[in-house]
Amino acid sequence: MASLFIIVLLSCLCGLSVTLNVTAVIAIISTKKNKDVCDVILMSLAVSDGVECIFGFSVELYGYATKGKTLQNETLCKINGFIVMYLALTSISHLVCLCLYRYILIVHSLKAQRYLTNVKQSALYFIIPSWIYGLFWSIAAISGWNEIIREKVDTHRCTINMSPDDELKRSYLYSLTVFCFLVPVVIIIYCSLKVHLKLQNMWKLCVQISGEYAAITKATYKLERKHFIFLGLIIGSFFVVWTPYALCVFFLALQIKLPRVLLTYSALFAKSSTIINPTISCIIYKEYFQILRIKVQKLFRNNIVSPANL
Repeated sequence: MASLFIIVLLSCLCGLSVTLNVTAVIAIISTKKNKDVCDVILMSLAVSDGVECIFGFSVELYGYATKGKTLQNETLCKINGFIVMYLALTSISHLVCLCLYRYILIVHSLKAQRYLTNVKQSALYFIIPSWIYGLFWSIAAISGWNEIIREKVDTHRCTINMSPDDELKRSYLYSLTVFCFLVPVVIIIYCSLKVHLKLQNMWKLCVQISGEYAAITKATYKLERKHFIFLGLIIGSFFVVWTPYALCVFFLALQIKLPRVLLTYSALFAKSSTIINPTISCIIYKEYFQILRIKVQKLFRNNIVSPANL
């Protein structure tokens, strides 16, 4: 009964994630003729999250649906583990690049006007390194620095070796924790706070020059408030989603034994980032929310049977 509940829950989460990320891509493509770099980064992030969801949740569904039966093919299991890891790290890199872009655009606006005028070219400066960064750490895991193996408890899932015997493989876990969790956290917090302080100073300057009720003052205050919400959501969601899994990796690298169920649920919780990221876009960007609402209304309208058709 418990397995059935988990299967239904994972199916709903997978469907929700795919819907949200596909809607994010549709919203950006269809509603914005003049797309900026931020839009393109968000679209790339939605693609990464959407594909990660399909591979990540599908293997979980397979595992719970065939529990106690024939195990998944070893090669397919390792390929799935590699893809999920690659896309998860790529999504983290996208969040970092999103904050870096906002930092450059607002704090160093003159440099942004000089070097980031071409939207497509500028977007590639952020998107390509994000995909390469995730690929580097994923390939490093299978090139001898670590390895992707089948988990001992959740045998349907393959991931990096969390309990290696030699120092070389443990050093990968330390490096992964530092460069794929701690460094992104520092960059996200630093960039977000610098942008917030810059907007706050701009608002104070507008109040002094134009007065509290001037249009430019209100617009600056609205922008500052919107960024404050964005800051809180990005930092909060990143910490909530990735901290449990990062701590598990770090403690296991130190050869500290943890309850296996803790690693299981932290891995499942990390996959919720594929839902949380587009949800933040829904909250921040009105166009995204409007597209999502229209799609949901059409879905329910099509499912309602008219009395005339009975």
